[in-house]
Amino acid sequence: MKRKLWYVPVLITSILLSTVINLFILAPQQADAASIGTINENDTIYQIMVDRFNDGDSSNNATGAAIRYGENSEEDFRYMKGGDWQGVIDKLSYIKNMGYTAIWISPVAEPQMTNRENNGSGKNTAYHGYNVKDPNAANPYFGTKEKLKELVDSAHAVGIKVVIDVVPNHIGDYMLGTQAYYDIPSLQPAAPFNNPAWYHHNGDINWSLADGRYDQWAQDYLENHDLGGLDDIDFDVPAAKKAVFDSIKGWFDYTGADGARVDAAKLMKPTDIGELQNYLGVNTFGENFDGNAEFVSRWVGNNKEWGMLDFPMFFSVLNSFAYGQSFDSNIKSTLAQDSYYNGNANHMVTFIDNHDRNRFLTEAGGSVDKLQNALTFIFTVRGTPVVFQGTEQNKGNGNGQIMTGGIADTWNRWSMVKRDANGNVLENYFNENASTYKHVAKLNEIRKNNPALRTGTQREMWSAQNLYAFSRRIDTGTNLGQEVISVFSNKSSGSQTVTIPLRAESSLAVGTVLYNQLNTSDTVTVQSGGATGKQITVTVGANAAKIYAKQQLPTDTAAPTVPTNVTATIQNASSALVSWTASTDNVGVTGYEIYRNGVKVGTSATTSYTDNGLSASTTYDYTVKAMDAAGNLSLLSAIASVTTPAGNSVTIYYKQGYTSPYIHYRPVGGTWTTSPGVAIPVSDVAGYNKITINIGSASQLEACFNNGSGTWDSNGGSNYLFSAGTWTYTPTGNIQSGGPVTPTPTVTPTPSPTVTPTPTVTPTPTPTVTPTPTPTPTVSPTSTPTPTLTPTPTPTPTPTVTPTPTPTATPVGSTATIYYKNAAYSSSYIHYKLDGSTVWTTSPGEQLQASAFTGYKAVTIQLGTAAGLTAAFNNGSGTWDNNGGNNYHFAAGTWSMVNGNITAGEPQADSVTFRVTVPASTPVSGPVYLSGSFNSWNVADPNYQLTKGSDGIYSITLSLPAGTAIQYKVTRGAWTNVEVNSNGSDLSNRTLTPSGGTQTVNLTVQRWKDL
Repeated sequence: MKRKLWYVPVLITSILLSTVINLFILAPQQADAASIGTINENDTIYQIMVDRFNDGDSSNNATGAAIRYGENSEEDFRYMKGGDWQGVIDKLSYIKNMGYTAIWISPVAEPQMTNRENNGSGKNTAYHGYNVKDPNAANPYFGTKEKLKELVDSAHAVGIKVVIDVVPNHIGDYMLGTQAYYDIPSLQPAAPFNNPAWYHHNGDINWSLADGRYDQWAQDYLENHDLGGLDDIDFDVPAAKKAVFDSIKGWFDYTGADGARVDAAKLMKPTDIGELQNYLGVNTFGENFDGNAEFVSRWVGNNKEWGMLDFPMFFSVLNSFAYGQSFDSNIKSTLAQDSYYNGNANHMVTFIDNHDRNRFLTEAGGSVDKLQNALTFIFTVRGTPVVFQGTEQNKGNGNGQIMTGGIADTWNRWSMVKRDANGNVLENYFNENASTYKHVAKLNEIRKNNPALRTGTQREMWSAQNLYAFSRRIDTGTNLGQEVISVFSNKSSGSQTVTIPLRAESSLAVGTVLYNQLNTSDTVTVQSGGATGKQITVTVGANAAKIYAKQQLPTDTAAPTVPTNVTATIQNASSALVSWTASTDNVGVTGYEIYRNGVKVGTSATTSYTDNGLSASTTYDYTVKAMDAAGNLSLLSAIASVTTPAGNSVTIYYKQGYTSPYIHYRPVGGTWTTSPGVAIPVSDVAGYNKITINIGSASQLEACFNNGSGTWDSNGGSNYLFSAGTWTYTPTGNIQSGGPVTPTPTVTPTPSPTVTPTPTVTPTPTPTVTPTPTPTPTVSPTSTPTPTLTPTPTPTPTPTVTPTPTPTATPVGSTATIYYKNAAYSSSYIHYKLDGSTVWTTSPGEQLQASAFTGYKAVTIQLGTAAGLTAAFNNGSGTWDNNGGNNYHFAAGTWSMVNGNITAGEPQADSVTFRVTVPASTPVSGPVYLSGSFNSWNVADPNYQLTKGSDGIYSITLSLPAGTAIQYKVTRGAWTNVEVNSNGSDLSNRTLTPSGGTQTVNLTVQRWKDL
């Protein structure tokens, strides 16, 4: 489904198109090319996002601000990267060697380069191709129409079919809201698609009205509204339907492509897409981003689509294989609904992730075993598997980032060729020795050799919490009786041995030897007994699978050669790079195991590995083993030793609030000091204590302060975080970068603050679990959370306002730019003096102006020769924000301030990171969720599942606007295992009102209700 225009915001200051775009109107009657056979259940499909695949021709790359090669920030992923059709041609052998029989490529038409902002020249939305400008012209950044035909011909030459992603539902965003005209004359689609009468004008889809509804009203509503501003084609207008269909057919007639993936099928009538499929003359499969099997099935069948992307199965695969949830309540229940597809279940296109979802490996916490187990499942279960580019390279989301809510479309869309900001190639991900590349190649070979895995009937044999088994058998015609039995475990550790009855339909005789196609040295023999008279006994390990069939594949028993030239190089105090010379193998090396001090710490598909999380000033010994697809391991390599340098340090100046202050701390992820911690010595700056702490390999220091006798300052229970460097802390919790500024005797403003009114305690609402289209079942809570009373704050005494002197002119020099957010002020003023001066501005000071950041006002102050400034803020009418009478300090540079919290740099989006410490009794595999008012108290919402860190702490970052009060609790997926008090009694709802900017909340689950 097309991402909303604002989902891919790329600021373009100027776009110079040096390429002359040849507008070629495709004639539907032309049939220069022929398909090699339409896509069907005998195929396996490799999904390619062209812009993120491979740059084969740099001459067609976007220029200027439209392209950004680096991929270091989330914003970087919203620019074009240079991939094109020539790049796909260049890598066809890579795809063929993996065993795929088809590729699915991005939309091919010329895209809308910019959206409506800044009079139609504001943001780049072109890289994915779903926002169309001219349906009849080729995407100039991917190549010419001739190059596209060359791609299809080249693929056909090596036996690979081509599926083109088509976008009949909409074009780009040209008309505003419900307007039926082009208000920006220069911003229109190409003729004849610039006819407003061809479109609906009902505004955007309000998903809260349609989600979870499957009646005719909801379907009509979706069909007649815009998707995120994209102009929605009205297929009840015959001329519009014909123009759209003709444009799509023209591409198939010209290129001879073999199938179509239909974008946003959920927003179109199934019969309209069926008409399109019949017109194209090739099979199509569509996108209905919904977990309701009955609803999705409405698009499959006669005069509809050949198949659909299997979202119901996707959600179940994610739950059972990534999260370790029950097969019974996920896979079993999903397959039980196959009757809805009326015999077309093998046409359902199965997947474990795609361009709109987090990478499976990230969802699975980096477990390659889980990844390969899930891939094995979709290659053997009924349906036609598709795998997103790069999955075979054992790489999750960029920077390990997980995206929550809506469409995932940044960190998951990394390029297969990694480049720096200047376009220099740093690394490519076309390694044919990667373990999962080899695994996919084997799965494709197994599927090719076993027709039952392509067209056989799906029958369940065993279903339990952590083990699932099924048979695929051909019941009629050629290959009658050919059968494959697949067994899966999602246990996090240990093996399972079960005796499984064969299906009554099975024609496998007692005494038949079945070979595990993944490892042919593993066999089972059909024995007599059991409910059907025939049975097998199978042992399967943690997060592993067995695929049993009669034929035996060649056995590989030869181990790879030992890796040589192993070296270890220091990266920093906490990281080392290990590299070596590649090994060889009679079949092929699939990867390497890396050992630190004799203990395995990771695997690598390449000849290098970065080992993070090391301690400073420590010596480590590294060795490496090579492995092949059959699981054979080489001997250990020679040792490479390395010693890390001294680690990072945090220096804290603590303004004396306690007579004898102590700091109780730990490097984040490390061990806390013994309470009350360490005494902070008196510093060389009057009025301050000072301490320097080495945090080793950690990135931050977590701390709280106390007087050594039980009085604490712990930031309201959230503690304080300090990065490496020097910081100054005052007892009110104000932290600023750098050492303290020596105070100069001066008269400072101390106006009267507003007394905070006593809040009204509102009863805690009973969390009602609302059905949603996601497949994870919801369970009603067993008890109503009890509201927690909020104490009434004590008003601050009213200080006396002292008149301030008139300032003198400031010489031009460095500046301090301050972004200030205070929802209570309609107008904001800053009253300040420069460091080293005794002169303040005239009250109320200088008014702050509107900024580009929502809710923030800004001011830039010339510092001259001063290092910084001291300031207080007010609303211009006597209401002051002056840090409790201590005022605020800003050094030169850019600063953001929200509710008294100062951070360096421009404002960041409002977000809250929840870090949750769980009891030791928590199951190792989790999962752990947040459930609350922000997700209708959905107790097992995959969008609110926390990620377990290497330190054992679970975390998640949510976008929560400042001032939005929420209530929530921590669960393990059901109200029967919600968090409770240490004595087992119900815990009141947790509450939070985000202060704005980036915020961290540290929580501790005292006990789970069921443990």
